[in-house]
Amino acid sequence: MAAPCAAQMFIEPAIGYQIDLNNKQHSLNQINSSVQLSFKKGNWYEFILLLQKGWPVASSSNDSSFSLNPSLPAYANAQKKISPSAVSFSIGNRFIVAGIRSKDKLSILFNAGIMYQKIKVSYQYDKGNYTILNPDQTQKVTGIFVSGGLEYMRLLKTGRLFFQATVASPPSGKTPPYSSFNFIAPLSFNAGYSILVKKQRHEKK
Repeated sequence: MAAPCAAQMFIEPAIGYQIDLNNKQHSLNQINSSVQLSFKKGNWYEFILLLQKGWPVASSSNDSSFSLNPSLPAYANAQKKISPSAVSFSIGNRFIVAGIRSKDKLSILFNAGIMYQKIKVSYQYDKGNYTILNPDQTQKVTGIFVSGGLEYMRLLKTGRLFFQATVASPPSGKTPPYSSFNFIAPLSFNAGYSILVKKQRHEKK
């Protein structure tokens, strides 16, 4: 006799914070917001489509500007502001490794996709009388990235609550020329809620 099999689809909004691991001299961090579709393929595996936006947390530092005007000080402070942002789309996998028959589940996550990353640089100083030698420039890149991490999920009566910790590579592409920073490799901590939007039952032969 054929046995019933359930196919489920979830929509999963999430928010979080990410810390850059690829730059020691600058704090290039972001606030995350994302939404993903999860397709449950079995008791231990789910297929995921993820769209994520990284909102900039601006960091400030000081550079030196120079003047050739003899009536002015030769050096003056120039404030540098760096604002990193990113948008990514990826295909992912959720492998449940513990708690398959429990309300508390531990999963391993693997994702791969494409990312657009922009690191905006701006300066505040007396541009009429001073200049900065070799200033950092705004950098942009679009490239492939991969990520992986761990997830804890708790099944509730009306949905699923989850917490994630993931690490991603920088997007593929050339290192920014003449810059004091590299593109971001984020360590992310996210929390989200999983909402069941589709459940179909069909006969499995």
